[in-house]
Amino acid sequence: MKIGIDIDNVIANTYQDLYPFFNKFMGRDVRSEDVVAIMRKERFRMLQYFVKAWRSKIMTTVTLIDGAVETIKEWHKEHNISLITSRYSLFNRQTKDWLNKHGIPFHELHHAKEGTKHKKANGCDLFIEDNLEECHSLVDHCGKVLLFDQPWNRKPIINSQIIRVKNWFEIAKELAQTKTN
Repeated sequence: MKIGIDIDNVIANTYQDLYPFFNKFMGRDVRSEDVVAIMRKERFRMLQYFVKAWRSKIMTTVTLIDGAVETIKEWHKEHNISLITSRYSLFNRQTKDWLNKHGIPFHELHHAKEGTKHKKANGCDLFIEDNLEECHSLVDHCGKVLLFDQPWNRKPIINSQIIRVKNWFEIAKELAQTKTN
């Protein structure tokens, strides 16, 4: 089985850990539910933010979401794990270093622009993502899409192939159900 997994806010506590850095850069407190909209609207400013993050290597300090590593290690034994992130490819070395530091096994690592992950995820039996809009584009290319619950994605889900999950325990349960179907 081929499993696609986003990194930020699915495996890594990126938003939670970088919230102070982001707010300092923006010069104001940004509500968590507004972050994605700001990142889309202020693209040039976000490019500056990511360059600053890259230079400071702050992405290498992000902590793990509970249960992610253990679950991925178990899956890696019998499934193809493809990590597909919207991080700029500028972060490739730092991302690989972070994954290795935390012992996260994978078969493939891809950097894809937001809205284009489906091109790298084509053929995935399962995909785990925190961006609801991205989930809608993944649904046509993957068997099942799991939306990792975050403050910015709490809109109603209208597609039955997208399932909201709150943690890695629920994700493991969904994979077990997928395997039996």
